[in-house]
Amino acid sequence: MSEQPTTPIPVPTGGADVPRLLVVFGGTFDPPHLGHVELPVRVRDDLERRADCVGGAWLVYVPAYRSPHKSRGPVATDADRVEMLRRSLEGVARACVWTDEIDRGESGGVSFTVDTLTRARDWVAGALGDRAPGMRLLIGADQAIGFHRWRAPREIIRLAPPVVMVRGDVGDADELARRIASCRFWSAAERESWRGSMVTVGRVDVSATLVREALGRADWSEAARWMRPSVVEWIRERGLYRRPE
Repeated sequence: MSEQPTTPIPVPTGGADVPRLLVVFGGTFDPPHLGHVELPVRVRDDLERRADCVGGAWLVYVPAYRSPHKSRGPVATDADRVEMLRRSLEGVARACVWTDEIDRGESGGVSFTVDTLTRARDWVAGALGDRAPGMRLLIGADQAIGFHRWRAPREIIRLAPPVVMVRGDVGDADELARRIASCRFWSAAERESWRGSMVTVGRVDVSATLVREALGRADWSEAARWMRPSVVEWIRERGLYRRPE
């Protein structure tokens, strides 16, 4: 069986709007909440300022078919997660949903980041040639700590150097460096690179688990604190995350 063709990344491929940087952000988004939108936008804007390319970076959201780091698959269907994510991004400039992991999921079963980034690199090279943008991989501090357990972690870094958001009990670059060092996988130079990868853009204290709990008890007012109204509307209409009577 031939490999699933790469789904085009929905970014401009001509004219002055061709991206200069792609910030790739993967996850199950089950469901997507405001933390999945507000923090990545802050990171993207910070990277644009650092690289002197304001208006030139795109957020590329990649909903996973199935994460290799989770024991169970998503609660919502692939189609529902993509629709909720698209609704979450309505009105957000320079942000798109790339469904390649889901589109090829039937043959692969799980989604490995190194494969996704390789496909992204090859697609932008083919679509944009010498105008192909660089890539950064956006992850949370909790993911950075366990990054050495990902498939081909150094190849991932070569393809798209990580940029790390505050999450959980890792609140700054010093704490990230200390936790990274404790796994004894990375060289001194690599640990220093991890220290420099962290961005300080604040935090949004919400998780998909907490949102699902609110949805499970039909606490719509609590869910609405953390989700776009159009996403809450979709969930109610589809009966998603409802706890059995």
